[in-house]
Amino acid sequence: MYRATAAALTTLLAFEVDAQPVTLEQCVQRALYHNLDVHVAERGVDRSVADVKAARADRLPSVDATLINLNRSRTGPSVRIQENPTGEIDLDTGQRIFQEQKTLIPAIDRNSYAVSTSLTYTLYDAGRRANTRRASQQNLKNSELSLSARRAEVVAGVKRGYFELLKAIELVQVQEQALSLSEKQLEDAQVRLEVGSGTEVDVLRLQVALDNSRSQLINAEQQVVLAKTQLNHRIGADVTAPLEVTALRPEHWQVPVLEDSLPELVEQALAANPVALGVKAAVLASEFDLKASRASWYPRLGGSVNYSRNNEVFDRVVQDLDQNYRLNMGVNLTYNVFDGGLRQANIDRARVGLETARLNAEKQRRDLALAIQTERLDLARLVKLSRLGERTVKLAEEDLRLAEERYRVGKARLLEVLDAQVNLTQVRGDLVRTRYDLKIAEAELARLTGSI
Repeated sequence: MYRATAAALTTLLAFEVDAQPVTLEQCVQRALYHNLDVHVAERGVDRSVADVKAARADRLPSVDATLINLNRSRTGPSVRIQENPTGEIDLDTGQRIFQEQKTLIPAIDRNSYAVSTSLTYTLYDAGRRANTRRASQQNLKNSELSLSARRAEVVAGVKRGYFELLKAIELVQVQEQALSLSEKQLEDAQVRLEVGSGTEVDVLRLQVALDNSRSQLINAEQQVVLAKTQLNHRIGADVTAPLEVTALRPEHWQVPVLEDSLPELVEQALAANPVALGVKAAVLASEFDLKASRASWYPRLGGSVNYSRNNEVFDRVVQDLDQNYRLNMGVNLTYNVFDGGLRQANIDRARVGLETARLNAEKQRRDLALAIQTERLDLARLVKLSRLGERTVKLAEEDLRLAEERYRVGKARLLEVLDAQVNLTQVRGDLVRTRYDLKIAEAELARLTGSI
C-alpha cells in the first residue's frame, strides 16, 4: 500500500513540475487522487468498517469494573422513644422489666469503600446480533463496491475527456490543412489573375473560402480550450492550467472485436460491474436487517456474574480477600410484553427496505442491459464507420486532386474545386470524430461490463 501511494505521489509531482505532455495513465492517477467523490466513497467504507466492528463487539460479553467507590454518610443526632431494660426482674414471671424511655443517639459519620466487577452476556436473542453483524458485513461490501464503481466512473470520465481533447486537437489540424490549402489556392488564383489567365471572381470566391477556413479554425481552436478546461476539471487541476497530452500509442487504436452476445455481456456485467454487485449486497443486507428485526419478538436469555467487596475500612477491602466480598451469579429471561407497536414498525420498515432493495436490483439489471445494448450497437456502428471513413478520405483526396487538375487545364469550374475541398475537410473531420467516439464508446462499454 505504501509503495503504491508513493508511486502515485511521484507521478503527481512529475505531472506538476515537469509540465511535459502527460499520458492517459497519468491523468487517471491524478483524477483518482484528487476526485472528491472518491474520497467521500472512501469515508463511506471507513464508516462501514466501524459498523462491522460495532456489530462484532455487540456479540461479546460486557465487563464493567468499579475500581474504587467511596461513600461518606452522616447521620444526625436524634431522640428515640424505646423500651429499655430497668435491671429489675418480675418475681411472678421471672422476666426482665422494661420501661419506656427517651434515648439520645449522637451524630454518626461513616465511610464506605467498595470495589466491584461484573460480566453480562446475552446467551440467546433469536439471532438478532448475528443477523445485525451479517447485515453490517454486506453493507461494508456494498460500500467497497460503491468505491470501486466511483473509481470506474472517474476512469471512464477521464478517458472521455482525454479522447475529446485529442479529437479537438486533430480537428484543429484538419482545419489547418484546409486553411493551408485555401491559402495556396488563393495565391495561385492571384498569380493567374496577374498573368491574365484568371478571373477576379475566382479570386473573390477563394478569398471567401479562405475566410471560412479561418472561421472554422477559430471554432476548432476554441473547442481545444474547452476540452482542456474539462479535462483539467476532471483531474483536479485548475481549469486554466496549461495542459498538453500525448497522442495514443498504436496499440490503443486496435479495433475491438464484438464476439459476445448481449446476454453474455449482461451476465459478465452482473458478475463484475461494481454497481450491480453493490445492489446484490444491499439486498442481502436488507434480508439480514429484516431477520434481526423479527428477532425482537422472541424472549432474550441473559447471564451475569458480579463480584464486589465492601467495608467501612479501606484496608479490609484490599486485604483479606476471603472476607468482605459478595459473589452473585444469575440467569434472566426477559420479554417485552408491550412496546406500543415499536417492534412491528421496525419489522415493517425492514420489510419495505428489502422490497425496495429488490426492486432496485431488478431496475439496475434492466438499466444495465439497456446501457450495454446501446453502447454495443453504437460501438458496432462506429467500427463500420471508421472502416468506411478511411476509404472515403482517400476518395475525397483523389476527387480534389482531379478537380484541381481539371480546373488548371480549364475543363472544370472553381466551384467544383471548392466543393471537393469542402468535402475533403468534412470527411477528414468525420473520420477523426468517428475514431475518438469509438474509443469513448469502448471505454464506456468497459465500465458497464466491469472491465475497468
